[in-house]
Amino acid sequence: MEALSRREETDILEAVKSEALKTCDEHVKAFAECATGRTFTLPFACKGKLDAMQGCMREYMTQERMDAANLEYIANRSEHGRQAVEALKKSREEKLRRMAGLKDEPKSSKQDRR
Repeated sequence: MEALSRREETDILEAVKSEALKTCDEHVKAFAECATGRTFTLPFACKGKLDAMQGCMREYMTQERMDAANLEYIANRSEHGRQAVEALKKSREEKLRRMAGLKDEPKSSKQDRR
């Protein structure tokens, strides 16, 4: 399995957390409404709503979901990396052709010559 950098791990965690917040939107809104205008009394007045929100988040952000997100990220990274390298090679070839004054030849005509 490929290793993830710390930045990639953080990005994946933030993405999964964002999905969890969307899934638990009802609990998040209830806690936010309770917390509005409170400072010192917040932990006491909103404890039930905070516990419900955190419980929902815990249920969503399981280790299995994190592992699946990591694997999906690695698969996409590898595919995007291959595509980026191919695009870079193609753009460099085109640039060299333009610099040399050559016209783009269709690949089929190159294959016909062989």
